[in-house]
Amino acid sequence: MKTLRCIVLEDEEPAQNLIRNYLSRILSIELLQVFDNAIEASNFLTHQAVDLIITDISMPHLSGLDFIRMLSPSPHVIIMTAHADYALESYDLDVIDYLKKPISFDRFKKSVEKVQRLYYSSNNEESHTSSETMVYVKEGSKMIKVNFNEIIYVEGLRDYIKIITDADRPIVTHITMKKMVEILPPQSFMRVHKSYIIAIDKISAIDGSNSLIELKNNVMIPMGQNYKETLMSKIKPIN
Repeated sequence: MKTLRCIVLEDEEPAQNLIRNYLSRILSIELLQVFDNAIEASNFLTHQAVDLIITDISMPHLSGLDFIRMLSPSPHVIIMTAHADYALESYDLDVIDYLKKPISFDRFKKSVEKVQRLYYSSNNEESHTSSETMVYVKEGSKMIKVNFNEIIYVEGLRDYIKIITDADRPIVTHITMKKMVEILPPQSFMRVHKSYIIAIDKISAIDGSNSLIELKNNVMIPMGQNYKETLMSKIKPIN
């Protein structure tokens, strides 16, 4: 079983020590670093990949939520905070869990184990589906076949996604954007905005000055600044 690499963002020393203690009692988790601000954590991530980020929301310089928005691609994230007010906003960012302080060890362990299950299952799915050409998704009472080569883009709708294909109508299904990114073959699809995944071969043009991507059928998709560099590296423009 692969050990998951983890960093913690927490600016209060007692909470830092508590999380260190909790993580030391959970198998297959390696704590790489604890940061008291998001700027240093962001710099660390430029040269070190991680599988799990555990972060507070209220921190100096840059909040935990703003830090999560900057991540591209985003690892699994658990939020721990004394405030309940940000729960809905955090789930829009596809966080795995939202822990309200004070946090018991059992509740913390349950959250980390959820990340471990998702990580191992998604890696198995990626290796299994990398050569697949389609997937079935549930829409109402039906299981709909979706061919990857027919997808133009995917739009996130809070707890649902809308899949736009070459067919006459979109498909709406109950699945998160994060899960859809894991299902789609990474060589053919890319998340370009918190609410959009696009098929790379359906790109007609990129308007960098207005942060827009034009797809097949003159569809315009917004491009998040955090995704721009990765997109350009994938399409490899010649000038």
